[in-house]
Amino acid sequence: MIGQSMIRGGLLLGVLLVPSMVLADRTLSGQAGATTTDQPASEEDQWLLRDGERIAVDPDLINSAWQPAPFQTRYFDIPVDQLEARWPTLMRGLLIPYPSAEYLRIRIERFEDLRAELGPDFDGDYERLSREILHAWRLFLRGDLRAAKDHGMKLGAYGKVPAYFAQIIQAVYLTRSNQEKHQMLQDAADQVARYVKVLKEMKGDPQFEQDYMMLRLGYAYAIARIAEDVSPMVAIGRNYLFKISSAANDVLDVHERHPVGLAFRAGIDANLIRVMGKAAGRLTFGARQGRAREYFEASFAEVSDMAIIHYEFANALLYMNKTRDAREMIEHLTLAQSIPPTFAMEALDSMYAAKRLREVEDFLRYGKSFRSYERARRRHVRDTDENLYSVLRPPFLLTSDVQQVGAR
Repeated sequence: MIGQSMIRGGLLLGVLLVPSMVLADRTLSGQAGATTTDQPASEEDQWLLRDGERIAVDPDLINSAWQPAPFQTRYFDIPVDQLEARWPTLMRGLLIPYPSAEYLRIRIERFEDLRAELGPDFDGDYERLSREILHAWRLFLRGDLRAAKDHGMKLGAYGKVPAYFAQIIQAVYLTRSNQEKHQMLQDAADQVARYVKVLKEMKGDPQFEQDYMMLRLGYAYAIARIAEDVSPMVAIGRNYLFKISSAANDVLDVHERHPVGLAFRAGIDANLIRVMGKAAGRLTFGARQGRAREYFEASFAEVSDMAIIHYEFANALLYMNKTRDAREMIEHLTLAQSIPPTFAMEALDSMYAAKRLREVEDFLRYGKSFRSYERARRRHVRDTDENLYSVLRPPFLLTSDVQQVGAR
């Protein structure tokens, strides 16, 4: 139980540090009731992190060789002539549109900045541009993430989509330290935010709202993975909570049944409850357990075979209810590790789910409070700078010698 002093402290912190925060209380019907202030945040404020809010990025780190995926990527190679037919299955969770020549032509000719980015030598051959962008996606899908980043970056905004997704997935699952992970995520978010002018024009235009949603989701996911690792004070001070919540709501405004968007929105509430407690999380930021479960159930109704949604649900149950939903947590993590992946990112999702299953089982054996367990986990990260999402590292265990051996 959280004392009244803590609740008052959380409320005061919200008043002092996030006066412009708008955390929408959405329902599945798309209606929103929000707590607002007199001056809503500008579009730029929803995207851009100011210098005091940003993590300093070392360009040499971004441009260095990346750790390869821990499997043979050829197993996930998709012949180019099969890519379009398989696209709906591959993108069943992200809902990223297929970059056909006509799709690209409409957008690049509509937005001057996108056309200029291709340079004066671009001759309007959208068929060739589509093939090259699809090759970047093919590299991403099979798990050659460094190659996907390098190839996509040469192809304008729509080539950069697989490039940035590759960088985000590399950061989350294949970096060994939080410092490295955070810099790569910050850089990806910064690069997406450079398109804020075009994105402002896309927002609200039915013809381009899928494009807006696609980039909004990538941006928010990068910031959210940083926010998970920092203290509540830092997350609030850097304005992460507003940016993440605003982006999640934007995604669902465009597509209210977006599978990953629904899970992402639910995860925000669960993490707020995790760091602030149920009462303070709800009173200060409107986080609600019932809403989180509702969104996850809606996500499963759309797509039931994505490991990331199952492991995020298990995490949410842990954060909100601690040991009370132990059986359900284990069931979802067990399922997540066993779902056959359709491409490399899903394989990494399943690998992390297997790691997370061992961690949750360890917590259930631990016999102490979740708060005590979280303190030990944070202390370990502070002392080692270990990226606990990395599938290249052993799970964090307190009831076994495996953690002590693996951490050295």
